[in-house]
Amino acid sequence: MERKVIILPFDGYSSAAALHKAIASMSLDVWDMTAYIKLNDGVHNSDEGGPKTVDEIRMNIPGSVGIFLDLKVYDVSATLVNVLKKYHYAPDILTVSSQCSVNSIIELRKLLPNTKLAMVSMLTDIGEDECFSRFGFTPEDKIINDLTCIYEVYLDRRSKDPELPKDPFDLVVCSPKEVAYLKGSLPASYGFIVPGIRDEWMKKANEHQKRTTGVGEALESGATFVVMGAQMTKGNPESGVSPETSRALTLMEIKKVL
Repeated sequence: MERKVIILPFDGYSSAAALHKAIASMSLDVWDMTAYIKLNDGVHNSDEGGPKTVDEIRMNIPGSVGIFLDLKVYDVSATLVNVLKKYHYAPDILTVSSQCSVNSIIELRKLLPNTKLAMVSMLTDIGEDECFSRFGFTPEDKIINDLTCIYEVYLDRRSKDPELPKDPFDLVVCSPKEVAYLKGSLPASYGFIVPGIRDEWMKKANEHQKRTTGVGEALESGATFVVMGAQMTKGNPESGVSPETSRALTLMEIKKVL
């Protein structure tokens, strides 16, 4: 693949040892399709601390594959700096909650100058009705409102510190249902990380994510990267779709767009 768009999540492993074993078992065709691996609960296992886990993973994945630390960090700036500076290998992408103060975002920018910051405003297991009842916005408008409000304060701070990057974030996390609207509404400098990818051969009766589409539709709508796990590593055995078949079908869908 000339342009890699897949972020491969490794979630739900009972120990760091199990996580490392799962990563080591990935075949070459998986790595050939993968831009980043995503770590979340995997850096909170009792048998190994998060920084060591990231260091070991970095040594055991192809150099062309980056690390996406999906911590959705949200705390005061001093605490975030204390947590993130423990990681000897800085993540290539870090998710940051839109609830963080602008000061926290600035401190992360300074601590991690080579890390792309991705804003998380709306989680994909929150439906549109719940979003509107809780926040008074549709999901896409909440994302735009959060980013706009952050940018206004960030711009004022940047006027006093012009060495800061132009924007508070590099990427926005959103579902495939919002990405087209956001891409048309936000500056072209922003990229989009899109979870909630479920192609037809992967559909299940009980989905925990509420706003999903197939990979081709997400990319056509403007996704920069798409997050998919089972579609890459498990397939859908209940429907007779092997992992190898699922990857081949996924690659076909991607090539139709890119």
